[in-house]
Amino acid sequence: MATAEVLSIGREPYEGKTKEVYELLDSPGRVLLQSKGQITVGNAARKNHLEGKAAISSKITSCVFQLSQDAGIKTAFPKKCGETAFTAPQCEMIPIEWVCRRIATGSFLKRNPGVKEGYKFYPPKVEMFFKDDANN
Repeated sequence: MATAEVLSIGREPYEGKTKEVYELLDSPGRVLLQSKGQITVGNAARKNHLEGKAAISSKITSCVFQLSQDAGIKTAFPKKCGETAFTAPQCEMIPIEWVCRRIATGSFLKRNPGVKEGYKFYPPKVEMFFKDDANN
């Protein structure tokens, strides 16, 4: 039976809405990205814990990276670490965020006033934004 790798975790240089980033003391230039088990609304003005969300987020992220690698696209993803984290080279974040919506609410309605609140998207609606938390 394989044994779990023990990582020497350093300071947390960054915390976002979906992940915490930790230095790896034994691997300079590498970090551990730990998914959070919360969902946010309104640029994190409201946060709720969602059981199992961290594991689902980590699994989806890992699958996207693996599919990209399998298609010949270079990524920064070497391996998962448990159910809710993975390691990666320390780098600058590209300030782009993707939002996946199943129900029309919040900022979507402000940008699309003709859509009725509660409208269910099938398949889910995916939007891409320039990440600028200071300006929501």
